[in-house]
Amino acid sequence: MSVDKQQLTSLLSRIALRDREAFEALYALTNARLFSLVKSIVKDDQLAADLLQEGFLKLWFNSKHHPVEHPWAWLCQSMRNLAIDELRQRRRRQLNDADSTFLSQETAAGDSPSSKNTKEPQRLELCLEALPYDKRNAIVLAYQHGMTHQEIVEHINSPLGTVKSWIRRGLQELKRCLTE
Repeated sequence: MSVDKQQLTSLLSRIALRDREAFEALYALTNARLFSLVKSIVKDDQLAADLLQEGFLKLWFNSKHHPVEHPWAWLCQSMRNLAIDELRQRRRRQLNDADSTFLSQETAAGDSPSSKNTKEPQRLELCLEALPYDKRNAIVLAYQHGMTHQEIVEHINSPLGTVKSWIRRGLQELKRCLTE
């Protein structure tokens, strides 16, 4: 099924005038293909459906800002950007959650609360929290998330030498803190 450029342009123009029938027609015409596009990015039916709904709501409420030259490309790009943004936000939330709970491990069964095994993870966590954010973040990404130096560089947008220095110096500071 191809999408007619003139039909899309007409529907978007009518939506800008708050024509609900045009909005319903646009949805009926494009939702299946746009859903497939979003699902191919997020790999989850429910999330794709939620993002599609969010995308159409944005389209309705920002209808005066629609380009008319390439409406199908614009619709696809808008939905694609929405899906990618959602994945990025989820990744950031996961990393922030992991950073805040780094090394909060359960003690082995049978250890008493006063044993050395109970205190070591807590001490390590305290020492890690004492590090500057950049060093702590680089160490968490490397050792908890298993990222390579290059992946960390791309994730936090810092030079490779800087990332390596943060990790090396952060580990030195952790060692000092733990031996005090």
